[in-house]
Amino acid sequence: MSNLRTFDLQAHRGGAGLWPENTLEAFGRALALGVSTLELDVHLTAEDDVVVCHDPAIADARLIRQLTRADLPPTMPLLRQVAALLEERGADPVRINLEIKYDALDAAQLTTREAFVAKVVDALRVDGLVGRTSIQCFDWGVLARVAEAEPALARNLLVSPKYLRASGDAPSPWFDGLAVDADFVRTAAAEGFTAISPIHGSPFLAGVEDPAYKPFASADLVDRAHAVGLAVIPYVVDDVATQRHLVRLGVDGLITNRPDRLRGVLAAEGRELPAAFAGG
Repeated sequence: MSNLRTFDLQAHRGGAGLWPENTLEAFGRALALGVSTLELDVHLTAEDDVVVCHDPAIADARLIRQLTRADLPPTMPLLRQVAALLEERGADPVRINLEIKYDALDAAQLTTREAFVAKVVDALRVDGLVGRTSIQCFDWGVLARVAEAEPALARNLLVSPKYLRASGDAPSPWFDGLAVDADFVRTAAAEGFTAISPIHGSPFLAGVEDPAYKPFASADLVDRAHAVGLAVIPYVVDDVATQRHLVRLGVDGLITNRPDRLRGVLAAEGRELPAAFAGG
C-alpha cells in the first residue's frame, strides 16, 4: 500500500519537538517546512467551541469543558482558526488528522461520545474540512459514531497494548462493548477504518537502537494491516534511526514531533517530499 501514494508526513501537534504544540505558530511553521498532514487534538468548551489542545484542563487544572473561550489562553486556537490558516496559505493538499480526546476512563467530566462527535463533525462541515480530515481516537466507539455522523470522514484507530488490555474480567473500556478479535487488525478492517496508528514500540521514548526496545509496529503488523486494506501510520516517531527503519518497513506515514528529521529521512530514501506553504 505504501507505494500507491505519497508518504504521509504528519506533524504531531504541529511539530511539538520544534515549536509550541497545538498553536497557530506551530501549524504555520509546519506548513512552511512542508508536511502532508497537521496532526492535532481537540476538546469542547462549555459553549461547544472546538478548541485545539491536548490536555483536558488548562494550567490551573480547570477543565476546558467547563470554561468559555474567553477563559482560555489566547494561544489556544479554535479549529476554525486552523482552517483559516490553511486557506490563507493556499495549502490545499495539506490534510488534518484530528484526535477526538475522548477519555473512556473519565468521560463523566467531559461529554458523551455522541455529543463530542456531533460537535466536531458540525465544525468540520462549517469550515469545509470534511474532505481533507481524518478522525483518530483510541476509542472504538467514538470512531463508530464518526461513521454514523459523517461517512465521508476517514477514521484512524490509535492503538497500543494498554488500550487493548482487559480491565479486570471485562474487555477494554476503549472497545465500547465491541467484540474485538484477538487480532485487532481484523476487527479494525471489519469496522471500515481507514488506517491504524500503532505506537511504534517501547520504551516509548526509545527507538530501534536501544537494546531494550520492543517494536509494536512490526513488519508482521504492517503486513497484516496492508493485507486487509488498512494504512499504517505509527506514532510518535522522533529519532532518525526508527524513522528510517519504519519507512523501509513499508509504513504509509509517520506521526512525529520532528518533521524536519523525517523530511531528511525521506529525502535520503528517495521519497517524494510534501510541498512547503510559507505564505506571505
